[in-house]
Amino acid sequence: MRYCSVASGSNGNCHYIESGEYRILVDLGLSARQIEDGLKSVGIDPASINGIFVTHEHSDHIRGIGVWARRYKVPILATAGTWKGMERSLGPVSGELAVTIRTGKGYRLGDMRIEAFSIYHDANEPVGYCFESGGRKIAVMTDTGMVTSDMKHRLMDCDLAVVESNHDVDMLMHGRYPWPLKKRIRSNLGHLSNEDCGSILAEVFVENARGTFLLGHLSEENNRPELAMETVQTILEERLGERKDSVFLTKRGAPTDMFTLP
Repeated sequence: MRYCSVASGSNGNCHYIESGEYRILVDLGLSARQIEDGLKSVGIDPASINGIFVTHEHSDHIRGIGVWARRYKVPILATAGTWKGMERSLGPVSGELAVTIRTGKGYRLGDMRIEAFSIYHDANEPVGYCFESGGRKIAVMTDTGMVTSDMKHRLMDCDLAVVESNHDVDMLMHGRYPWPLKKRIRSNLGHLSNEDCGSILAEVFVENARGTFLLGHLSEENNRPELAMETVQTILEERLGERKDSVFLTKRGAPTDMFTLP
C-alpha cells in the first residue's frame, strides 16, 4: 500500500491511497485542477483514480468533487447524511456514480477492504475511514471534536494513520475568531487541538510502537506546523520518555512525500 497527503488543512483536504492496481482519494477539498497538479507532482495520473471516498460535506472536503466526477466519471462514495448535505453543492452527478455507504460495513475494491466509522463533527453523518490490504492498514481520522475508545482502538493496529492536530488552544482563544466559532471548534463536535492529538498518540504508541502517524488538518489561523509538531512531541516525551521519529506533518495545499508500506 502507498499513501500521500495531497493537501491537508483548513483550506482544503485530499488523501491518496493505493493498493495494487487500485487508487482512491479521500475527500477532494481543493479545485480539481489543484488536485490534478498535486497528484502529478508525485507521479500519479489523475485519470487512474478509481473512486472518491468522502468524510463529510464541508467545503474544504468536497470543493472539487463534482467537477472531478464529471471529468473522470469515477464513483463518489459517502454516507446518506453526507449525500444529503453535499448534493446541491456538487452540481449534476450521474446516478450510477453516486454510491451510498454505511458505517461498520466493509467494502471491497480489488484487494482493499474499506470501512467507514463514525466521528464527531458538526456535519451530517461524518466518518473516518480504514483501508486494509495485504495485512497492512491505513486510517484517516480528522474533523472530530472527540475520540472514543473505539476510535483509538482503530489506530492501535494501523501501519499509517492521519490524525487531526487542528489548533493551538492559546492561539485559538486569543485570536480574532468570534466567540461562537471558538466555542464550536473546542466542542465535542469541533476539532482536535495539538494537545488532544499528542495525548491520543501517547496512548496509541503504547500499543502500536511501529505505527507511522501524520498530523493533519492544521488551521492556518490558529496553528503553525512547527508548533503542532513540538506540542505533540513534547507530550510523547513526557508520557513515553522519548520523541518519535515516525510522526510527520501534512502540508497545507501541497503533497507530502509518498509513504510506502512494505
